[in-house]
Amino acid sequence: MGAPGSFVSARRLFLAGAVCLTLWVLGTFLWHVTYRQGISLAVILLLDQDLPALLGALALLALAAPWAEGRGFSLPPPTARIVIPLVVLLGLAAWTGHYALFQDYAISRDEEVARFAAAYMREGLFARPIPIEWEPYRRAIMPEFFSPFGAADYWTAAYLPVNSAIQALFWQLGDPNLAGPVLLMTGLIALWRVALRLMPDRPDAVWVTLILAFSSCQLWVTAMTPYAMTGHFALNLVWLALVLRGGWLGHGAAGLVALIAAGLHQWHFPPLFIAPFILWMLLARRWQVAAFHALTLVAIVIVWAKLWPGFLLHALGAPADVRPSAGVADKIGSLFERLGDRWQPLVNLTRYIAWNNILMVPLAALGVAAMRWRALLAGREIALPLALGCVAGCGLALAQGYGWGFRYAHGFIGPFCLLAGLGWARFRPQDAMRPVLIGLLVTILSSGYLVWRTYEFVAPYAASHRLIDSSEADVVLVDPRGGLYVTDLVRGRNGVPGRPMVMNLGMLTIEQVDELCHNYVVQLFERADFRPLGVPLARWNLDRMDMLRAHMKEAGCDKPVQPPLPETMEEAFNAADNAM
Repeated sequence: MGAPGSFVSARRLFLAGAVCLTLWVLGTFLWHVTYRQGISLAVILLLDQDLPALLGALALLALAAPWAEGRGFSLPPPTARIVIPLVVLLGLAAWTGHYALFQDYAISRDEEVARFAAAYMREGLFARPIPIEWEPYRRAIMPEFFSPFGAADYWTAAYLPVNSAIQALFWQLGDPNLAGPVLLMTGLIALWRVALRLMPDRPDAVWVTLILAFSSCQLWVTAMTPYAMTGHFALNLVWLALVLRGGWLGHGAAGLVALIAAGLHQWHFPPLFIAPFILWMLLARRWQVAAFHALTLVAIVIVWAKLWPGFLLHALGAPADVRPSAGVADKIGSLFERLGDRWQPLVNLTRYIAWNNILMVPLAALGVAAMRWRALLAGREIALPLALGCVAGCGLALAQGYGWGFRYAHGFIGPFCLLAGLGWARFRPQDAMRPVLIGLLVTILSSGYLVWRTYEFVAPYAASHRLIDSSEADVVLVDPRGGLYVTDLVRGRNGVPGRPMVMNLGMLTIEQVDELCHNYVVQLFERADFRPLGVPLARWNLDRMDMLRAHMKEAGCDKPVQPPLPETMEEAFNAADNAM
């Protein structure tokens, strides 16, 4: 701990944070909006959700600066009796939020594919055999993110299996949507244990670390979804807790955790987190430990980049429909190619700032400033690997599409919070917690706005899915021109394709449409159905689709999706009221 003169006043912290982050937001707006570096989904969500929330939070932070200094409130020691109930409450809130906020609907194709894989794993399968009658239409039923291995005969998720396997386990226990909240609680408890180990004499800094994580809207909302990123958050921190525990048992268990984490989704995420810690071990001349964890990284590549594709090739057959999964060199080359493509992390990092505690980045910067060079070169500064990991995780994880915040940097929320706690312990007087309270209140206000905008964004798609799912037709064809990102509605029920079999109309030929109309009861879900439900309009003009739709109209095969008839008098009266 430095001398009192080295303390940073809360007023300066608030003003510097507000000014620097406002300049960052301005740069993001100029680069991605004013100069129109591509209006992607991330930019749409930035303008609709994140920019108003972030600008409002920064304005409140600046206005609160004159009153930021002071004790504010005191907290009891962060013991298990207090921390664990808070963690459990946050987990229960995330589980409830899946049904209240997301309406039991996974909006993105990534999430749907993860749930699709969980469904066939629950049945004891490695892939779902494609029924013979649907093989000619297999790509219209599974348009994206399918594994190429045996793709002519099987539907298999393109992602690695561990995230879906965890969901399948909780499905067997009663509800797959418990997986995210349980992983969230696991990660928060691991974060608490790491913070206690790193700052044993500063319980206030431990509380700062925990409050930043507890108030992260990104952590809470993402735990409501089937995304693998909550697993990365949890297992990264479990790995770190085990490494800090030390001993052959701690490091051995950490190696196993790293191997499991690499199979969650894509294998390259854990190496980004672990590699800076290997450098830290080397600086401390802990040669054997560093060598063990370096071998763990080699094992990750062997198991998930080589053996797993080989297993799928043996079990399911040769690749079909698309090229085989990219190898190690392809993945690294793609990473740097996309990094130079308009520097995509800029907009996503702005979303990251908006979805986390408004003080997380300013306090983490203090954590970096707290490093001492002599201790750093001797491998005694844990802030070094934490900071390097944050830079790598934020700078090299690229375009994400959907995401509440920046999900590709999700696994580094824990390191950001730990850096913030270390910065607090170095530059702030003990128990002067008023700025944390102010930051918490500002974050709660901005998070409330983000949650509301998320609900408004998801609701039309969830309503569209419910209407499609209620159809009594054999086949529902989704016209992809109906609205933005509506091809993600091509899915089954609870991850299982079935009646109605939903297909992307844009991936069918005229001959295939004729066969479907001749052999099945077919309904169409198009712009006229999407617009009343509030799905944003897509301004696409595709000549081929116009010809296909004209052919369907001439053949009388363009009947719209109709909700089922009411079965009881009460349902009939409710339907009549809704119509009025």
